[in-house]
Amino acid sequence: MNESIVAPQGVEDLVADERQRSAERAQRADNRRRILQNAGIGIPFLLVLVAGFVAVPNFASSSNVANMLVNAAILAIVGYGMTLVIAVRGIDLSVGSAQALAACIAAATVNAWGPLAGVVAGIGVGALLGLFNGLVVTQLRVPGFIATLATMSVFRGAVLLFTGGAPIMIASTAFKSAATAKFLAIPVPFWIAAVIGAAAVFALSSMRFGKHVVAVGGSPESAVDSGIKVKRIELLAYLIAGAAAGTAGVLLASQLGVVNGSISAGLELQAIAIVVLGGTSMAGGQPRIAGTFVAALLLSMINSGLNLLNVPSFYQYVALGVLLIFALSVDGAQRAAVSRMMKGSK
Repeated sequence: MNESIVAPQGVEDLVADERQRSAERAQRADNRRRILQNAGIGIPFLLVLVAGFVAVPNFASSSNVANMLVNAAILAIVGYGMTLVIAVRGIDLSVGSAQALAACIAAATVNAWGPLAGVVAGIGVGALLGLFNGLVVTQLRVPGFIATLATMSVFRGAVLLFTGGAPIMIASTAFKSAATAKFLAIPVPFWIAAVIGAAAVFALSSMRFGKHVVAVGGSPESAVDSGIKVKRIELLAYLIAGAAAGTAGVLLASQLGVVNGSISAGLELQAIAIVVLGGTSMAGGQPRIAGTFVAALLLSMINSGLNLLNVPSFYQYVALGVLLIFALSVDGAQRAAVSRMMKGSK
């Protein structure tokens, strides 16, 4: 009689101990993941920052700092959208072409109807292109890599047709001054990127949409079982990525003052690099908007330093490739470490 009572109690104790050990392993895995994420962006950022101050002439000049902040802001905004797409296990290779098309349409609209209409047109075009990508992925069930590889070519062809291969000069001085205007001695585009980033962090951490993004990225099958409309979340991710590319395209047009069909070539690799380097895993899951923002600053510093040192532009592609390989290596090491920890390895 006593044995029948003690035995179940012993089983319950074993189950409770195993649950506690599992929770401890999960906590240690999460701590290790955070350390790797922070090291993956923090160490390169500090090294490049110190190297810039020490070895690059005029790196800390006010004009160069302002230029770096504007470039970082434009890249970060595109990166926010890419972060969301990668977090739901997708990818968007068309952001460069989408940004170029949005910038050119915004420029033409500014010349025809004024700055406000140009801003609305640029962001709206980007959102429509993102919506198109999302529909191809979710409704036609084309993998994101293949779908956006195709639309990258479609959008680039569209912008070349729209411009006729000729540059579009922006006449509005008010529109062109937006990218160079400052608030509290900091360029306005940087403030815009910071505000958008803060809003994204809030939405992903405090709203139901953010929880659904994490759930879909963690396990789409489990998300479906939980009643989450996975296709809707994926569609919204691509739409937001397109709107982000459109917003960045408007700022780019303001910065350059003249746009053409070849701008933003290779932007997709830069966006992927800052997202992964910022700590968002290519396997999906938790998006790290703040990490993307810092990584955009890092890449902007690298490009600026190489330009100031008069390094040929093609070396910047080499630097970008090395940075992307490093980011993917950190991502792989992070996932491997977490996997070992969850299995009980030390």
